[in-house]
Formats: sequence, structure tokens, C-alpha cells
Amino acid sequence: MNRLLSAGFTRLWKNKFFWLGMILLPGFLAFALFSNYYDMKQYNFSFTLDGFLYGSFLLIGMFTSIFAALFLGTEYSDGTIRNKLVIGHSRTSVYLSSLAVCFVSSLLVCLTTIIITYSLGIPLFGTPETPVLTIVQEYAFGVLIIAALSGLFTLLAMMITSKSVSAIVCTVGIFALLFVSMYILQRLLAPEIIQYGYDVAADGSVIPLERPNPQYLTGTARKVYEFFQDFLPTGQGLQLAEFGYLQHPLQACLCSLFVTAATTAGGILAFQKKNLK
Repeated sequence: MNRLLSAGFTRLWKNKFFWLGMILLPGFLAFALFSNYYDMKQYNFSFTLDGFLYGSFLLIGMFTSIFAALFLGTEYSDGTIRNKLVIGHSRTSVYLSSLAVCFVSSLLVCLTTIIITYSLGIPLFGTPETPVLTIVQEYAFGVLIIAALSGLFTLLAMMITSKSVSAIVCTVGIFALLFVSMYILQRLLAPEIIQYGYDVAADGSVIPLERPNPQYLTGTARKVYEFFQDFLPTGQGLQLAEFGYLQHPLQACLCSLFVTAATTAGGILAFQKKNLK
């Protein structure tokens, strides 16, 4: 296992997409910081650094999905995975080492993005108002999100031997998850009462006309939507980016652990039976 990890990380340091991710994601957050700072100075808006602390956990899924597809797809196309098995490594070790490389690469990109956020954000907006312990707690939740994403996309990438097909499936997969998570959040944020017009009273005062919102979720439907918002790693990332916290932290953490464990166990079992000839 140690030799597999050593070989995997040696390839990681030479991987161009990994270094591209180390530039693009921090660069995107840096652009957002400077853009908002410009708006704050130009239009007298008010911003704090708190709104930028967890954006990396929403963006990291796009890196993880494409990296897993390209990195592991290259191992298939080069015959590296088959060679590892030929020289005596177990399929379980090969799978777990691949998962470890995907997880660590995503964690490093995310960590770099966070460092850039603080390095640029504190001089521009000042220190965050959120308590330090709360920030550390949310970052711990973010690590679980990365683990769940790594487990999911390692599973897909290890099951598809074609690098091009794997890249397409993983890219479509992450955008589908993001779309579903955004739709769920939109439904959950729908107001209970909506205003559809105004009326004028006899004394001349304006009275807003309101009615119940048919899109407002209640009862079991709302609980189902909340569960899937916590179950999907992208849903958790969206919560952190949008609100700065997870609305149901215990449920979300258990979901992340379940997704990680289920995709890892399922991936190992499927890889055991996979024909690599």
C-alpha cells in the first residue's frame, strides 16, 4: 500500500490538471474578492469576509470530478492499473490508493483556496465576524464533503476504463448534482406567503395583497427535500456557501460519512469483479 501511495503522489505532483486546479480555484475566489471590494468602494456597499469563507466547498466538486476522471483514466489508458495488479498488489489496495490520491488532491486545492481567501480577504474586508471555533467546525464539515465527493467520483472513474467517457460522465454528474441541489434549495427558500399586488383603502393607504404560495413546501415533502439537501455533497457545499453553516449539521455529517463508506465499499466490490483485460 505504501508503494502504491508513493507512486500515486509522485504522479500527482507531475499532473498538469492538479496544478491547473491549484491556480484556477484560488484565482476564481481572488477575482470574487477583488470584484466585491471594487463594488464596496464604488457603490458604498457593505461586505464582510464571512461570505467568502466556504465558497471553495461548492467549487471543489468540479475539480474532484474532472481530476478523478482524467487521473484514473490515464492510469487505465497507460496500463498502470493492470501493471499494479500484475506485480502483486491487491485490488483493494489499488482502489484505496486511488481514492487517497483523489481525496488529498482535492483537499490541497481547497486548502490553497482557503489560504488565498484569508491572505487577500483580511486586508480588503478585515477579519471574519464568525467565531473561530465555528469556522473550524464548518471546515471540518467541508472535509467530510470532500471525502464524499472523492468517494463518489473515484467509484465512477474506476468503473469506466475509457478516459474520455469517464470525463464526460463525471462532468455531467457534477453539474447534475449542482443543478439538483440548487433546485432543492430554491424550493426550500420559497416564501410561505407571496405578494401579488396592492389595493388602496378608503383612507388612501396602500394595502399589499397577499396569498399562500403554492410552491411552499410543508410536512413530509419539506422533510424529504431537506434530507436530500443534506444527503447530496453538493447540497451541503451550497448550504455552506449560501448561509455559512449547515442547517442540520448532525444529519449532514452522517450523510457524508454514509456516502463515503457506501461508495468506497461498493467501488471495492465492483473493482474486485471488473475485467481489466
